Amino acid sequence: MLHINSRPQLGFGLGLRAKHMPYIFEHRPAVDWFEIISENYMDTGGKPRRNLARIAEHYPIVMHGVSLSIGTVDPLNSEYLHKLQRLINDVNPAWVSDHLCWTGVAHKNTHDLLPVPYTEEVLKHIVQRIREVQDFLERPIALENPSTYLEFKSSSMPEAEFIARMAEDSGCNLLLDVNNVYVTCYNHRLDAKRYLDSLPLDRVIQIHLSGNTNKGTHIIDTHDDHVTHEVWNLYKYVVHKAGRTPNTMIEWDDKIPEFPVLYAELGKARAAAKEARDYILPDLAQQEVPYVMNESPSLNAEQKTLQDAIMQGETIESKPAEWIREKADFPAEKQLGVYVNAYRWRLFDIVAEDYPMLKAYLGEEKFDALINDFISAVPPQHFNVARYAALLPAYQQTHASYDAFSGELCALETAIAQLADAEETEALTPQQLAGMTPEALMESCLTTRKALQLFAFTHPVNDYYKSAKEEIQPPAVTQQPSFLAVFRHEDVVWRMDLEEQEYQLLSALLAGETVGVALSMLDESASANISEYFSRWMRNGLLAKHEYKGEPNGRITHEAA
Repeated sequence: MLHINSRPQLGFGLGLRAKHMPYIFEHRPAVDWFEIISENYMDTGGKPRRNLARIAEHYPIVMHGVSLSIGTVDPLNSEYLHKLQRLINDVNPAWVSDHLCWTGVAHKNTHDLLPVPYTEEVLKHIVQRIREVQDFLERPIALENPSTYLEFKSSSMPEAEFIARMAEDSGCNLLLDVNNVYVTCYNHRLDAKRYLDSLPLDRVIQIHLSGNTNKGTHIIDTHDDHVTHEVWNLYKYVVHKAGRTPNTMIEWDDKIPEFPVLYAELGKARAAAKEARDYILPDLAQQEVPYVMNESPSLNAEQKTLQDAIMQGETIESKPAEWIREKADFPAEKQLGVYVNAYRWRLFDIVAEDYPMLKAYLGEEKFDALINDFISAVPPQHFNVARYAALLPAYQQTHASYDAFSGELCALETAIAQLADAEETEALTPQQLAGMTPEALMESCLTTRKALQLFAFTHPVNDYYKSAKEEIQPPAVTQQPSFLAVFRHEDVVWRMDLEEQEYQLLSALLAGETVGVALSMLDESASANISEYFSRWMRNGLLAKHEYKGEPNGRITHEAA
């Protein structure tokens, strides 16, 4: 059953960011609640989830998503919803929110919060999807007003009217991003007061405040600076108009400062709420262009047009002036360009960050060309943008920059990055093997932990990686076999050089062979080293914890803990 009118009053909160967790653990600051980005925790394990559990012991948590894609014509993502539901069950948030937007169609994902046309057709579509999501989650959700850089010519109603009707028809709550109101009204030459007056403020469960970057002809919602004077005044007006102070938080997602700076910004929000009557509304340029009912393309067609224009960029002629409203000093082509550029910059930064040693080996020019060509050729699909880089090794094998060594180095850095947040299993300890007979051990299926990958390289890749990481002149690249385990233990990703026989033994165990069968596959020369292998694995936590139960016939069954 949905409790539509349940809107907890928590007070003033902050977005929870990994950089600030040590400070929070040490100082326990007087913050009323924290907001998490759902995708940072619903598709990961290990340290992030444990840290979140520690935070939740002392602070209420709310969940804010970026990948629900409520506006897309694609079916609702079942994997996403089930992972979201599991996170909700674990976290027990005060409320759950996402955005009025879509992120992609045809199983592609731009990892951007894209605008929808504001039409009757789209309104019905989104309302129905909100109902489906709320029924699945068995709770109301809140949707955030977007910051947009283009308007579709097909829109037949103002954004604020669309949002008001959406909330009324679906029963959802609203997350009012005041900075987004300012950005959108500035970009589209709208009256911010009229926008806010059109919203049902009684449905606002939360407010976002953040910084932006003014480009003159338009503003970008960057979340990388202090809240601006204009946004503070709009916030005061919202509090005054609503007659209450909705749950309010500061967003700061890029160029993140030290925690005291963020906390001081939250203090400004508390003060502004108390001074709500002293607002001075910003004088934004107004473009009084009437919205009219007209025959428009289908939502599917409009979304495909925008997505193709974003992903393919200058390689196609999308004729933006035919479907985007022109603005004074901000023509349709430049409006579209904001999304085109953001798509490439975002993915480049995310991918490039994972490959510092590959960049050192290839050189900046070749490396940049590789990443840019990868983005042009391979569209993201998974809702978690961190998974996108996992597609690079396969693509790099087809690229002009490829040679055998760079391919192996790319594979190594991919494993290091992807294993940092991979699902984890507990490590096997000597105590768990105590009491087992040698016969029982031979029949056991010891397996590796989930956050582990094995590599058989044709070059000494790890030697190069270690030297480059330590800023030592890397050794000359030679063709020489090497074997490596990359694994996460105690929240750190480690690299362990292996002997060839050690690699073969681990590979057999990973494939599900019993200890006895795996040992029979080795050369006799390895027998003297087997104890040393197992000792190293146990010390470093390579093997997964299992429970062992004897059966009447003396065989051993194995159940993952």
